[in-house]
Amino acid sequence: LSRDTTMSTEVALELSRSEEEEVLLKNIREQKERLWYDIQDLRRQIIDIDNELAALDEANDEEVRLAKERQRVLRTGRNKFNASPKEGVKYLQGQGLLGESSDEIAQWLFKGELLGKRAIGDYLGEGKDFNIEVLKKFINLHDFTSKSLVDALRAFLASFHLPGEAQKIDRIMELFAQKFVNCNLEGSLTNPDTTYVLAYSVIMLHTSLHNPSVRDKPTIEGFISMNRGIDNGKDLPPDMLTELYENVKREKFKVPGVEEGGGNLAETFFNPEKQGWLTKEGGNYRSKHKRWFILKENVLYYFKQPTDSELIGSIPLDHDLHVKEVDDPKAPAHCFEIVSESGVIKAWKKDRDGKVVKGNHDNYRLLASSDEERDEWIRCIESRLRHGSVYDSMTQRRRKITGIQGLDIPELT
Repeated sequence: LSRDTTMSTEVALELSRSEEEEVLLKNIREQKERLWYDIQDLRRQIIDIDNELAALDEANDEEVRLAKERQRVLRTGRNKFNASPKEGVKYLQGQGLLGESSDEIAQWLFKGELLGKRAIGDYLGEGKDFNIEVLKKFINLHDFTSKSLVDALRAFLASFHLPGEAQKIDRIMELFAQKFVNCNLEGSLTNPDTTYVLAYSVIMLHTSLHNPSVRDKPTIEGFISMNRGIDNGKDLPPDMLTELYENVKREKFKVPGVEEGGGNLAETFFNPEKQGWLTKEGGNYRSKHKRWFILKENVLYYFKQPTDSELIGSIPLDHDLHVKEVDDPKAPAHCFEIVSESGVIKAWKKDRDGKVVKGNHDNYRLLASSDEERDEWIRCIESRLRHGSVYDSMTQRRRKITGIQGLDIPELT
């Protein structure tokens, strides 16, 4: 080929390559543009996702904050309830965290989450119609089906701290007895009054068997004898009473409220209405002994020290007694006395050898630390002399179901 022809071919090839390159460059630029838009779109998506995550975080933070606030309010409400049940319930209802109905309150008390057992008992023991309605609903939440009376009592008395006033105990135990009978219609105990008396006997038995200060422990025979005729004048099966006795003997009741100042079952069942130091004058007022006194129901107990479990003595507050300020200018300050108009007071004490002996006084003279303390003791003792005790309720029910008038509660022997 000629030189001119060769040059023409090379120019054509160069022009041809330039067009291909242009096309390629164009494609690259278009792809780059598409990628740029894709990247921008991804950036917008990332921003949107970040905003959504931030919103979720804010929502979660708010939920956490609200949850923490709710727990704080609940904690405040529980603390208020444990200090003053009525105020605690009112506070939680005002915060919308507790319903107004007796069913809702009964459910809340039955669950008892971080609630003081003593506070639950105080609320349930109130005599107002609404509180009594809550008490009924609370007891109905228990299931005593196929349980022995002892096991039912264990479960029941572990769910709250039984208040110490006779009227409250009577009401609560009466409803317990009715619930137990309703849960065991095919059982041996079909009479609520019989169940009430037997439940009380079980508690007395437990107190005697597991109290270290009681040296002569009750026997099975004594427990059976104590409950003669309580089933509408008939005796309960000895095998059943023996089983109850052995159950009580095997294991102590687990009493709630110890961490709140509660004690053993005796102190739970008969909650002290008054306790403190008094100086007891001896015969002819010649000797004086400082003792720790506890008023429970219709008995005034005294110990050497508040921490002692062994009694020094007791003074039953029978209805023929009265209490008064000592009207004697020669008497020590802050002095009061318990006096019998009919003879010797039925008291007992331990002598120097630790032997239990009967008292032989027709009056007991006691010295308080101040006039205010003396007047408070007089007021508390007078209230016990005026009102009946759980023992009175027990005796009345025994008379009703045995048909025997004048039958007192037998002693466990």
